Amino acid sequence: MKNDLKPSILLLLCLIGFPQISETIYSPSLPAIALALHTSQAWVQWTLSVYFIGFALGVLCWGYVSDYIGRRPSMLLGIVTYTLGSLGSLLAHHIGALMIMGCVQAFGASVGSIITMTIIRECYEGDERNRLFAIIGMALSSTSALGAVIGGYLSHYLGWESNFVTLFLMGIVLVWYA
Repeated sequence: MKNDLKPSILLLLCLIGFPQISETIYSPSLPAIALALHTSQAWVQWTLSVYFIGFALGVLCWGYVSDYIGRRPSMLLGIVTYTLGSLGSLLAHHIGALMIMGCVQAFGASVGSIITMTIIRECYEGDERNRLFAIIGMALSSTSALGAVIGGYLSHYLGWESNFVTLFLMGIVLVWYA
């Protein structure tokens, strides 16, 4: 054991999985979002591309930030950024605002991927680390599908806005839990 204070496996799974759920949860709502924002399907689909751009920028940034201010403060800052981006996405009344807020959301969400892997590498060794990486691999392979299913149900029964309400609430819970 490298570190006497290990984060729980449940926390690590939540932190590594929320970026994928966030990206896929609102995918089933794209047609409804296009109607609500009075824009084309093509423009709404661009929100997914912008999400990936924000995510890539975050991956470049958060590792350096965590080296300077620490893993936990960086994680919390990233999740707060994600939560504010989720709230901004909920409140967006124009496709441009939704794209910007999606980029902010993804930038913050990427902290879950980059810093969680760093934490695992620093806190676990050998077979325990390998076992944890295998568990995380299984979780990652299912979170994208889980997000789309959850998003489909939310959108169908509660409207497209419910996806962003869910993501905002998820961010608040993650800040509290982390």
